[in-house]
Amino acid sequence: MSKVQQYQEASAWLATAAEECRKTANVDIEVLIRNCENCAKMIESIQEVENNPVRKAALEQLSVTISCHLEILLAKKQQLDSSQDSSMSYASSTEKSKDSAGAGQREKLKSAIEETILKKGHVRFEDVAGLNEAKQTLKEAIIMPVQYPQLFTGGRKPWKRILVYGPPGTGKSRLAQAVSSEINSTFYSVSSSDLVSSWVGESEKLIKELFQHAAERKGRSVIFIDEIDSICRKRSSREEEHTRRIKTELLKQMEGADNVNSGDQIFLLCATNCPWELDSAFLRRFQKRIYVPLPDREARISLMKIHTSNNNITTLTDTDWQLLADKTDGYSGSDIATLTLAALFQPIRDMQDAEFWKKTTDGNFTPCDEDTPMAIRKRMHLLPADRVKPRDVTFTIS
Repeated sequence: MSKVQQYQEASAWLATAAEECRKTANVDIEVLIRNCENCAKMIESIQEVENNPVRKAALEQLSVTISCHLEILLAKKQQLDSSQDSSMSYASSTEKSKDSAGAGQREKLKSAIEETILKKGHVRFEDVAGLNEAKQTLKEAIIMPVQYPQLFTGGRKPWKRILVYGPPGTGKSRLAQAVSSEINSTFYSVSSSDLVSSWVGESEKLIKELFQHAAERKGRSVIFIDEIDSICRKRSSREEEHTRRIKTELLKQMEGADNVNSGDQIFLLCATNCPWELDSAFLRRFQKRIYVPLPDREARISLMKIHTSNNNITTLTDTDWQLLADKTDGYSGSDIATLTLAALFQPIRDMQDAEFWKKTTDGNFTPCDEDTPMAIRKRMHLLPADRVKPRDVTFTIS
């Protein structure tokens, strides 16, 4: 075989391995290992006959890279093999190895789920402007049953599964953060990236472990799944088998959660921007669906005041706030947060271009006009850094 043919064959093995790596699901690890090993052997053969120092150095680097990836793949294959029953082992050693591998895999899944537990935050319901219906429903479903369990007896049972939907940036995830701050229960905050794995069968195990972990916790557990539409899109005949299994497992766990301690231990809260893309089987299982709209006029004013509460903005009058509310019609909560941050940064931008400064009674320097009495002409970098203070935020209409 000529050297050119050797290069072509090594390239073919590497291309086949790369094609397998590009898969997002059902990755065949044995194909990856076989192609990498064949490529590594071919590179060794080429190195024996290659005399060009540049190509030889490149081959050496490629050989090291493939060796590193091979070690990772072999370790992953060993991990996957250890969780399966090996027919080549004696019965006693098989059972022992299976139990050990199963326990190790369970610990790994348990560790991944524990990373999604959200610590009690500082966002309260009063920090969320507007959204009164959503806040009231969440209080009835999660907070009141914990505080007043005697009220929820007989046929009066709290909601167990709630879907909040609406435009992006309206505060759905912030509502979940507020829930985690208001209760002492365990709060799981997960997304599709936490539950979907590229390895076949692992996604279903993660979903099962999530609900089992929540069931084993003392007291009530709240599971919040953000962007639920990325997992539970409408089923079709063209979708891959592993995505069907993920949806089936999630549906099964949602139904099974009702049987845990009379169905009161696990509460499921999901959020989406595209409810029309959810599968009908999932929509049916949500007992309450709450629309989270764009903030109204009063909510927009409240949001702007919340985002500027720590900046001592006293120059704005009620009329100014009303005009700002008119100008921000159609803005989402996220848009208002970005707008407010930009306004708060404007005095900082002005300081960088300021040429005249005035000294205040407390010894600080703030930008001023050239006509200001006792104005000092200096650039910002020439003033004491700890004495430079920005001007107040002002209201202007453009």
